[in-house]
Amino acid sequence: MKVLKNELLKQHTSFRVGGPAKVYVVPESIEELEKLIHFLYEEKLPYDIIGNGTNLLVSDAGVDHVVVEIGRALEEITLLPSSHASGEASSLRACGPAGIRKEGCASSEASDENVVKLHASAGTLLSRVARFAAAQELSGMEALGGIPGTIGGAVTMNAGAYGTEMKDVLREVEVLTREGERRMLSVEELGLGYRQSIIPEKGYIVVAATLALKKGDPAEIEARMADYQQRRRDKQPLDKASAGSTFKRPEGYFAGKLIEDTGLRGFRHGGAQVSEKHCGFIVNDGTARAEDIYWLIGEVRKRVLLEQHVELTPEVKLWGEF
Repeated sequence: MKVLKNELLKQHTSFRVGGPAKVYVVPESIEELEKLIHFLYEEKLPYDIIGNGTNLLVSDAGVDHVVVEIGRALEEITLLPSSHASGEASSLRACGPAGIRKEGCASSEASDENVVKLHASAGTLLSRVARFAAAQELSGMEALGGIPGTIGGAVTMNAGAYGTEMKDVLREVEVLTREGERRMLSVEELGLGYRQSIIPEKGYIVVAATLALKKGDPAEIEARMADYQQRRRDKQPLDKASAGSTFKRPEGYFAGKLIEDTGLRGFRHGGAQVSEKHCGFIVNDGTARAEDIYWLIGEVRKRVLLEQHVELTPEVKLWGEF
């Protein structure tokens, strides 16, 4: 387990801004993570979890609490044996207690020979899961593979793209409770909605997820993946630091279109700018401070509300004092 002091969080966030974390801890196994969370609970020490650092804006002053990274050290993908689909415990060490299915969790899949279960640890990047699935000729992850996050973060916020959400492929999740105890949750227990779940409010930490994918034609899977990747390159400012879509989609509207109609394309403050390429993105031109981005998010919300009478809700999570 690595323990770092005053680690600059700008090195760990996709916005490339953020001050230091007083203590930054990197567990190198699930067992280490379990012990760490139990210790923090017993000592009443506040902490936050970071994965790939997307959808996160950290203040320039940083944070005083402990930051726990669930990243590459906790990255693993495993195909589950067919016995897992019938409710029997898996013999794979990677599954642990996740091998036991709960009643009512997609039971119709047990007899579906086209469904294959995949177990991914929380630190695994979605892009890696998508590539792994494609190599196994499994369909279901094509649209999600371009999201620059980890399985843990994607499950927590029910990430989605191009009409597909995590809940469409998710079957069960292994979590740690606030006390550091392992617990299994079926997809029905997660309260998944548009960019939300019960995980944050319950204080759970995603450890691993079981996905249900379908066997497909490899050429068609690759074609869909290539199509989604090209759409992202064409429409999103992938050459600039950002947190992806800055705002949630308001019901009946598109955030980017509302921002564009308000005349804010290219609007900037300091080193932060509403993307010229896609108004739903706020980007860092390389010189932004967290305060620049925070101010711009607030100003965009204010102007859109004033002119379009629609309230935008940020997707970005805030850490620290602003």
